[in-house]
Amino acid sequence: MVITRTREELYKTLEEFSKRPGKLALIPTMGNLHDGHLSLIKLAKLKASKIITTIFVNPLQFGKNEDFRKYPRTEKLDIEKLKKECCDILFVPRNSEEVFSKLDAAKTLDSGSLGSELCGKIRPGHFDGVLTVVNKLFELINPDIAVFGAKDYQQQILIKQMAKSLHPRVSLIKAPIVRSKNGVALSSRNNYLSGKEIEMASNLFKCLQNSVVSYHNSEELKDILDNAKSFLVSKKLVPDYFELRDSELNLISKNNFKGNKVFLGSITINNTRLIDNIEF
Repeated sequence: MVITRTREELYKTLEEFSKRPGKLALIPTMGNLHDGHLSLIKLAKLKASKIITTIFVNPLQFGKNEDFRKYPRTEKLDIEKLKKECCDILFVPRNSEEVFSKLDAAKTLDSGSLGSELCGKIRPGHFDGVLTVVNKLFELINPDIAVFGAKDYQQQILIKQMAKSLHPRVSLIKAPIVRSKNGVALSSRNNYLSGKEIEMASNLFKCLQNSVVSYHNSEELKDILDNAKSFLVSKKLVPDYFELRDSELNLISKNNFKGNKVFLGSITINNTRLIDNIEF
């Protein structure tokens, strides 16, 4: 695996790999890699012959009072995991200037109204930062394919909208959620929680599953959402939101919607916010 830390090193390596046949797949991450991240690489290898992973804790997607400074940074372990997965290139910029030049500083993308809903309502400006860094990585790397996890459903939809406009040649792949045995969606922020708190957090997925059953049983949507929030509170969890949307994240207000749907939920436990969803 070739490790690059500067734009110059990245460009040189990409030029060398461009001589090899096949497509180039990008997996952007913030590091602290777990089996969910590694599943993205496994999926990418089915679609492309060259794999590049990035590790960059993007300051633009963290608010003033969020966990940018304490976000887990485990570079040595991450490198070992990527080598085992036979990743070809790792871009781990030595500083933010290797991603955002001075000319890029004022070029923040706008995530629009959807970027201010759900997670965006709780984290103002978060998705502007996400879109800005993903756009920049697409510009720097020019991949054929990019793989994102389904756990971050809202992020994936917003990136799809951005790519359609600015990077139409990039094929986006949504990878399934990877879960622990108790159903909790794998997340780097799970590391903030104790074993007992992880077990408590498993109730979010149970709540999502129960809500799908209730929907299929034709219960009133308002009752389903109210019962979901009450269930989470009964498990000593703080629900940030729990909603039903269509596959493009438009609001659904009635039970008779025929298209693909997704329940999305967010909880806070011990000052740590976890998200999950279930599509049906």
